[in-house]
Amino acid sequence: MNELSMTERETIIGLLRLGWAQRRVERETGHRRETIARIGREAGLLPAKAAKVPTDLSGSVGAPRTTSRSNCEVHRAFIEAEVVKGCNGTTIYQALVEHYGYEGGYDAVKRFVRKLRPGDSKVSCRFETPPGDESQVDYGEGAPTRHPQTGKYRKPRLFVMALGMSRHMFPKTLWKSSAQVWAELHEEGFSYFGGATRIVRPDNLKEGVVDPDIYDPKINQLYAAALAHYGSVAVPCRPYAPDLKGKVESSIGYVQGALKGKRFESIDEQNAYLLNWNERWASTRIHGTTKRQVRAMFEEERPFLLPLPPTRFEYYRIGERTVHFDGFIEVNGAYYHAPPHYVGTKVIVHIGRLWVRIIDPRTNQLLREHAVTGRGQRRIIEADLPKQTPPKILDLVARIGHFGPFCAIFARAVENERGVLAARTLFGVLDLARRHSPEALERACTFAVTAQAWRLSFLRAYLAHHPTESLTSAHKIIPPIDTYSQHFAFLTKGEPHDN
Repeated sequence: MNELSMTERETIIGLLRLGWAQRRVERETGHRRETIARIGREAGLLPAKAAKVPTDLSGSVGAPRTTSRSNCEVHRAFIEAEVVKGCNGTTIYQALVEHYGYEGGYDAVKRFVRKLRPGDSKVSCRFETPPGDESQVDYGEGAPTRHPQTGKYRKPRLFVMALGMSRHMFPKTLWKSSAQVWAELHEEGFSYFGGATRIVRPDNLKEGVVDPDIYDPKINQLYAAALAHYGSVAVPCRPYAPDLKGKVESSIGYVQGALKGKRFESIDEQNAYLLNWNERWASTRIHGTTKRQVRAMFEEERPFLLPLPPTRFEYYRIGERTVHFDGFIEVNGAYYHAPPHYVGTKVIVHIGRLWVRIIDPRTNQLLREHAVTGRGQRRIIEADLPKQTPPKILDLVARIGHFGPFCAIFARAVENERGVLAARTLFGVLDLARRHSPEALERACTFAVTAQAWRLSFLRAYLAHHPTESLTSAHKIIPPIDTYSQHFAFLTKGEPHDN
């Protein structure tokens, strides 16, 4: 019989002290179970070997032989019910410890479950990543939860972010998703871990990937900007290749196994359960691939994570606007100056809570950034104003001057005061000329010139409070009123009338 070295003996004793079953120590060390049992008995970790029962020459046993009985047998009914629900051995073991005071090992539960439901063998590739280098994200389905609006039980979305090296994860359930919600979940995950990874590997969800492509995927702009704020970059999986993020796929299945057979009355209740379960069970488990505790591996990976920035990412809306002839774009009723050579073209606009950014649609270069202002207000850049009044403004002044001398004075005063910005006001005066007679507009401009009020609102207020003109019967489309009276008389000619 070959004697074991001191190191091999200490390894076997150390594993037995961790509570490992003899079968598991046999698989891990390669030594026979009889040798493991002998060393365990010598160290006082296993009970003494029972004496053999003598047999007679006929081979009959002097006393009935007792067969080993699993300590899970007393919980058979519960375990069978959980297996029917689809729960895995880990979830069943956790439930036995928490609710039934089970003191046996996990391997005993796993063997018992395996007899009830033989598992299928599966071959998969392993992708090992350096610490702090990669995290994987994806959506799954959570446990049935009562919806706050319908009152019915529905399965919410389950978001999971898993670290590539340690397999530590951040799970959270939610009802609705969007590009901003998707990015906010990443921020919550980074905050939970205390740092960010350099690469985030998502699936080809629309919230993160606008155009999936094998060689040139297009990332959602808001998602990419949020990750860049943390120093991360999204590297999506190839279409129809989810095995590239097998760690988060496995994590989602692991979380869903813990949720099997459970119902919750609210999303907050489910998330509180997941947080407690993740800290007590998921992070303290011995991972099946690495054979190490997840929490211990995470403590090794934590120093390699990127430090979090001092502030959270500021989210914004992305839109498209046309630069008008006066050089402004309109956002929420306010006007913001754009470079003059973009007049008549479309630009990309990022609308934040405190700022508005104008982006070139071809190069994605930042053109202008303005502080948000109120409705009707303008943000002007003096360098972008033309050196002289454009000829189109002078044409508008000349057209208004034909209505009367005071109309001409009013138009020239507006042009002198505002320059290129006078175009909108002058167009407003022409609109008033279409709805009022030249005489009425001339009287309004007379009062405006007297009061030195070079505002279109002054003209509108005067014309609204001085309705001196009656309805006219002349119109370029509508015939004169006499035409209708003659037509009516012709149609009713010769017909009797009631007196």
